[in-house]
This record gives sequence, structure tokens and C-alpha cells, in this order.
Amino acid sequence: MDINVNSAIIVTDSDLIKYFTGFEADDAFLIIYQNKNHLFVDNRYYFATKNLLKAQSYLINENSLKNFIENNDINSVGLVYDYTNACFIDKLKNLNTSYYDASDYVYNQMAVKTETELCYIKKACEIAEKSFFDLLPLIKEGMTEKDLKVELEYLMGKNGADAPAFKTIVAFNENSAVPHHKTGDSKLTKNSVILFDFGCVYNGYLSDMTRTVFFGTPSDEFLNVYSLVQKAHMVSAEKIVSGMSAKDADYIARDILTEFGYGDYFTHSLGHGVGVKIHEAPTLNKRNDYILQNGNVFSIEPGVYLDGKFGVRIEDTYALINGKCVSMMKSDKNPIIL
Repeated sequence: MDINVNSAIIVTDSDLIKYFTGFEADDAFLIIYQNKNHLFVDNRYYFATKNLLKAQSYLINENSLKNFIENNDINSVGLVYDYTNACFIDKLKNLNTSYYDASDYVYNQMAVKTETELCYIKKACEIAEKSFFDLLPLIKEGMTEKDLKVELEYLMGKNGADAPAFKTIVAFNENSAVPHHKTGDSKLTKNSVILFDFGCVYNGYLSDMTRTVFFGTPSDEFLNVYSLVQKAHMVSAEKIVSGMSAKDADYIARDILTEFGYGDYFTHSLGHGVGVKIHEAPTLNKRNDYILQNGNVFSIEPGVYLDGKFGVRIEDTYALINGKCVSMMKSDKNPIIL
């Protein structure tokens, strides 16, 4: 990273520290100064970092931050505001240095994935997708949303995941009309919509996938809404290319759903970046002028949410490769009827 001689960037979030150093540590901070990483950790991690990292590592103490800044005449510090707590900012206020929001600078760097990062994300996607299809034969009437959540997360772990990427969403019927429904105790009955939103972590990198299935005999209304969301998804995946703005990408799906009278029921952005965080750059929404480029990884997830009835969302994790969208998932988007 190009940083001025007397400026540094400080990262305190464990996921971002892993991104820059390859090592994940709690209660640590990383100073990026003159294109070198300086990692401050406590006794739990100190010897591991000394043996495993090329980064300079230090045993943290109450004066670590002050001493490093003063000894190196650092007069300004860039922070990732979204992931820096107030206590850390208070420490900076007591030092002879200014601070500023370096979030966009860091996020834009993270937005373009290396070949190694793409491999890790692809593996996380493969694990999530396999686990989902392993789950389908196990679904039975009377199971709760929580039952399916637990089973899916178990299968992801069994198939090689380090952890779930986020709180798995399983939503039945009217609950599926809430985009971020909290998985609960609702029981599965015949002729029900089931929405799964899930992903996993592999070597620090995440996947994100949503499928909406029908348990029983689907209604014409469900099949109609599903076909429109499927069309919005597939056309978006075909038309999103490098050099396009993120907001123009969002409008591809939004215009299709609006044409058929469902635009007002698509209540979130088309997608978000996926990497070490489940929401990172680039975000595909109506306001983002970011120009998409090769190496970007993001979700495409159009949805329609009919309050009190059901919702449909179809999501894959995509990468921009050679200017075009390539899905990290292998399965088609046709309706799944159980």
C-alpha cells in the first residue's frame, strides 16, 4: 500500500488483520507503515507470529501504540472506521497525531481478489453448495427452522468448513418475506416455502448462497414469482461485466422486476462483495458509482418479498473473470420442489 512517509494505517479488526498478515488474532492491532506490517499481539499469539509471519511482531503493552507512533514520527493515522472501537480512538486522541477515515482506501484494495483468494472463496462455495444438496433428502414435515439450520451448519462443518459465514437463515412461508428473518421454532408443514440463506468459512474466506425451495405442491403465484426472480438473477449474471458501474448492475434486476410489477417488493441491493467479510466492497446498489473490475467477487441476489405470504430470493457468489460474471456455484437456478 502506498502510504506517505509520516503516515500509517492502523487495523484493529481480526478479519482485516488476517487479510493483511495471514494471521488472525483477537485484541491485536496492525500498523501498516512504509509498506511494512507491524503486528502487535498479546502472549497468546506472540511466539506463533514470530515463527509464522514475515511481518514484524511485537508483544503488546499499554505503551505500544504511543511508542511506535512517537519513535517513527508518525503524524497521521488512517483508520477503518466501521471496525475501530471508540476506546482505540480515545488512545489516539492523547497522542500527537491526527486520524482520518481510510475505509474506502482499504476496502478498494480488498475488492480485487488474488488468484489465491479466489481459490479459497471457490472452495467455501463448493462446501456450502454440497452441504445444501446433502440436506435436501433429510427435510421432513414437522422439522423446525432451527432443526434445518443446525443440520445445515453441521453438514458444512462435516464437508470441510471452518465455521458458518454468518447466522444461517432458514425461513418458512411468511417468514421468508422477511429478508433477514431470525431463524426460529416454526414447524414445517406440507405446501410450504422454505428459504435458505447460508455460507461458510474456508481458510478465512467466505461464501454466500440463497435458495428458495417448495415443500409440497407449489401455487401458481409462487411459481410465477420464482420465475421472475430467476430471470432477474440470470439476466444480471449475463449482463454484468467489468467496466460497468455497480449501480447500473443493480438496475438490471430491478428494471426486470419493475416491468412485471414487483419492483417495490425488491427491498435491498442486488449484491455485496464477499471475501474475509460477508459484506465488503463492491456493493451493487442504486447509489454506488464504483466501476466493476476483474477480480471483484460479489453476490447476485434479487428477491421479491410479499408480506404475510412468502418471499423468493436466489443468490450465488460470483467473480468477475475476463470481464464476465462466473458463478462459484455449479447448480442451476430452476425451482426445487420437495
